[in-house]
Amino acid sequence: MGVNPTVSARIVEEMPHGVFRVEMDNKDLALAHPGSGKVKNFVRLLPGDRVEVALAPDDPGRGRITRKL
Repeated sequence: MGVNPTVSARIVEEMPHGVFRVEMDNKDLALAHPGSGKVKNFVRLLPGDRVEVALAPDDPGRGRITRKL
């Protein structure tokens, strides 16, 4: 398994089931869910927050939120 590319993004919309729509710096949109550490430690994510997203290697439209910036 390779390393997933990470990009900085801004949360645009909170969707059901803990999924967020994020807009990356290059204006592309993706769906992202928080990584397990964010859920376990209950880091609150709100629209407008800057986050770092690790994109899925097979689908650049999906990813995991790795940290809040």
